[in-house]
Order: sequence, then C-alpha cells, then structure tokens
Amino acid sequence: MHCIVTTAASGEAAQADELAARFGLRAEARAGRPLHRVLDDARGAPVLVLAARRADLYQRDRAFRASAGMALLRLLRARRGEQDPLVAAAGLRPGDRVLDATLGLGGDALLASQATAANIVGVESSGLLAAFTQAALRRLPQAAREAGERIEVLRADHRDFLRAQPDGSFDVVLLDPMFRRAGEAAPLFELLRAHADHEPLAAATLREARRVARRGVLVKDAARGHELPRLGLAPLLSRRSAAIAFGWAGSLVK
Repeated sequence: MHCIVTTAASGEAAQADELAARFGLRAEARAGRPLHRVLDDARGAPVLVLAARRADLYQRDRAFRASAGMALLRLLRARRGEQDPLVAAAGLRPGDRVLDATLGLGGDALLASQATAANIVGVESSGLLAAFTQAALRRLPQAAREAGERIEVLRADHRDFLRAQPDGSFDVVLLDPMFRRAGEAAPLFELLRAHADHEPLAAATLREARRVARRGVLVKDAARGHELPRLGLAPLLSRRSAAIAFGWAGSLVK
C-alpha cells in the first residue's frame, strides 16, 4: 500500500511531487478537499500532508508530526560544548565522511552533520520513513537547519547499498539495529517500529560496513541488548544514557 503525499493550503505541490518521485510514493493534488475527505479517499493508506512549516503523517487513527525530536536537544547541547555520546563513541571530527546506513528518523545523522560540518549520506529502506524524515529535515528550526541541509536521504536497502560501495569510501559507518526492540515508547518510535526493517544485523553486513569504512563502524544497541555480544562487539555504555550501548568495529581496509 503506497503512502500518499499531498499538501496543506500553505504547502507546495512541487515538493509533494518531488518526495513521491524520489521515494516511490504517490502524489495527489489536494484539490480543495478537507482532511477527513483526503483520509477517506486514501482507503487506509498512510497520508503525508506537507505544509510550509510542518508535515504530518496520518495513518489509521494516528497522526505523527515530522520533527527532529530529542535530536534537536542533543544538537543544542553540542552547540554549547557538551559532547554527544554517539559523536564521542564514533570519534567523529570535522570533515569526516559519514554513512548512516540505517537512517530511521535521522537523529544520529543530524548529530553527525553537526559534528563533522560535512555532508552525511543517510540510507533508509522504507520510502514512507525516508519521505517523512526528509520532510522533517526541511522543517527544522533555524538552529538546526544548516546541519539538516547537509544530510542526503537515499531510499535503498542498506545491505545492497553497502555492497555497491568501494573500499574505504566513508570514514565512519553508523548502524542502529536497536529499533527492533519495543522498549522506546515515544510516538515517533511507534511509527519507526511499524515501517522499519526488522531483520537483525547480519555478521556479513557488518563485514561489508567495515570494508566501506576507512576508520570503523559504530553499532548501537540497547544497554542490556543482545546485538553487540551476538556480533562479537564489546558493549561500551553511554555516560549520558544508561539505556544505550555502543560497539566499535575497526575497518578492514589496509
């Protein structure tokens, strides 16, 4: 079932057409219809409504506002000189070329962009999530807008994308399989769990990521999760959050 992309009164039809074409969705003109009629006509398909300053995804009886969520607070803390746990664990520095191979809602990519002041490539397999995240990045507050503009959102299976990349084509690769867990209760994570790829991170995929990364791969897991031990990585607990652990896998590029 394809997601439908349409506009509010202040939205631009050209942007709806562009997001639909990029991410394999279906653009529909609003044609003066009230929202309840748009949703009725969608017959249960998700509907992404683009306004000038906001974007909302309607699915069944739920509505989700496109937003950076906690990532915006993390970015503002980083601006004040606080070190973000992911940035510290990955050893990100200005100019690094970073691939976020499991983009999701884009929070980690936003922090990577802030830390590196460089373009970030974010890969997301779900066209709906990719469009939703792209819409959110375009509507960030002024303080985060420049960092958001440096994120290139691509719709692709991360396994296929990694296999197609040359050796050492990125400095650091980020992998976050923790969305498979049900512990996070925030509404946007409910959306993420509904549409994200639920396959566990395979050892072969981690090897491909280590081949693509010049320095290494950062894998995120729940603090008491099983992903890192299963992959042979030592969990490094985050000082900021007792709920998150990171694992580092060095590059295979010589």
